[in-house]
Amino acid sequence: MSTLQFSSLVSSLGYSSLACCIVSIAVSAWIKTVRQRGKNSHMLVAILACIVALLLLVPVFLWYRLRVLDPKAQVPGLESWGVLTYIFLCGCLLPLSAAIMHWLVASTSSKSQIPTEPQSGQPITDQQPVTTLQPPRYQPGSLAPYVFREDTPWGWLEYKNGNFQGQRLALKRAIATIGRDEDCDIWLDDEQASRHHAELAWHNAQICLTDCGSLNGVQLNGERVQGTVLISSNDIIEIGDQRFSFILAEQKEILADQYDPLVNHTWRSSADLQADPDTSGPLPAAMQLDKGKPVEADADDLFPQGTMHPDADYLVINSGERAGERITLEGPINTIGRGVECTIMLNDLSVAPLHARIIKHAGHVYLQDMADHNTTFINDQLITAPGPIKPGDIIRVGDIRLGYGKVSRLSNTTMPPIPVTKSMSGPVPLRLPSRSKPH
Repeated sequence: MSTLQFSSLVSSLGYSSLACCIVSIAVSAWIKTVRQRGKNSHMLVAILACIVALLLLVPVFLWYRLRVLDPKAQVPGLESWGVLTYIFLCGCLLPLSAAIMHWLVASTSSKSQIPTEPQSGQPITDQQPVTTLQPPRYQPGSLAPYVFREDTPWGWLEYKNGNFQGQRLALKRAIATIGRDEDCDIWLDDEQASRHHAELAWHNAQICLTDCGSLNGVQLNGERVQGTVLISSNDIIEIGDQRFSFILAEQKEILADQYDPLVNHTWRSSADLQADPDTSGPLPAAMQLDKGKPVEADADDLFPQGTMHPDADYLVINSGERAGERITLEGPINTIGRGVECTIMLNDLSVAPLHARIIKHAGHVYLQDMADHNTTFINDQLITAPGPIKPGDIIRVGDIRLGYGKVSRLSNTTMPPIPVTKSMSGPVPLRLPSRSKPH
């Protein structure tokens, strides 16, 4: 082979190699962006292979300038064919193979996401498709009903990574849609998420996770979800780059939220009231005091008995972004933390998602630490067990200081007895106010 022929072949293969690398990079980008197949890592590997191919050609062209362009240089035939083969393998074959492999891997990944049914006779596990369950599915244009009430969630999804790490999303309706579409109940700003990626559904007191035919699939505790599976509290759900921890609301919390104060009321006629005027006996306990975290001591030993008073309890936030706010403590238990489900939400990194709670029992008020981080104080005294608080005390959770106080509240006056005539027959029920029913 003459030197002129060899130079012509080297130039042709060099330009062909450059064209192959550019075409391979364009094909890989088209597969990911236009066809929306595969993952970003697949595209990056293909592009990296093209860049490596170009770098491998640099020594060849340096050799070419030193050997071939020298008029006195003589290139042996075997060496010439070896150089041409090297240019073809590194410059043409390597980038084209990377693009082809990207296409095959992306197509295989997409086909593997089609839900399959288990073979007959196989036991159904939490990681297999649950064919016996038929959870409710999302219907476009219609809202799923609330499981309990509008303000009572049956569970939460907690972000485990990203900018929203630690934040919780409340699940209240029977169906929660997850995806990249802005109409989804849980919107994901993730290019690996499909528009309608997955669904969480409450079905007969069981929680079902359904993959809605997404391109990149759903991972449950590190395993690929096929079809519909059952999940339980503290399971890890992965969609694209987003990781969530599923938290199921405890049954006693739901019962406490659903509690109606008239459920345990004994209905009596006005005649019975006149015959037995002493109706000031104590009402039966209707809800558990310990809510969320078990306390080893007995409730009567932990919270000494006392007489109830008609004062209204409140907290004044003395530091942080909500400094100056005054919050009335309603109900027997008020939670403090960074989570959105807390009664008193403090958006501060030093505060845990559920940091502490204030418990009112038998006329006394107690502060209980829930974070186990040694960052809950009463008057700068660290507490590890429920401690009593009184007006004027300073509570500190993390770096946030709160002042506790009471304000007098007017008590109801005693209504005179309802006159009853002798001609009345049968019991006459009293009309007592009741809480409005949820819509």
